[in-house]
Amino acid sequence: MDNFTIFNMQTVAGLLTFYFAFKWFVFPKLSKLSIYDALVPMVLIHGLRYLGMVFMVDTQVYDEFPDDLAFTVGIWDYSTAILAIITAFALKNKWKYAISLTWIFNIFGFTDLLVAFPQVFEIEFYNYDLGTMWWAFTTIGVVNMISHIYIFSRLIKNLKKKE
Repeated sequence: MDNFTIFNMQTVAGLLTFYFAFKWFVFPKLSKLSIYDALVPMVLIHGLRYLGMVFMVDTQVYDEFPDDLAFTVGIWDYSTAILAIITAFALKNKWKYAISLTWIFNIFGFTDLLVAFPQVFEIEFYNYDLGTMWWAFTTIGVVNMISHIYIFSRLIKNLKKKE
């Protein structure tokens, strides 16, 4: 079996596992909370995206990994992590512009994934030594996508409620 097939099988298994875990256990609890309280944990998950900077560490990915892509992935992920921490703090403290900041965070972070995923697939990253980043793609990447979609969903419902 080739690496692409294995990677996709693992990603689908991770997606289904996390989707059902969130759908059955997390989302029902979050639905009972205010938008501020519900979004805090979903945003804070993205604080872990500092891990994307590992692509910028010489000894952590294969030598042929393009430096410009490593820099882009690393900086965008780190920026998303910092923005997530600030946004979570704003939500937890119910700052006046916390919801607006959440929109900015979520658009920025989701765009990061939409831009990065095709680029890393284009270079067939799954055929190279990724070390722990293989695990990160098949787990944290999946959780990030699910949480971004939830955040968008909750923000849109909040807009409709105001109309």
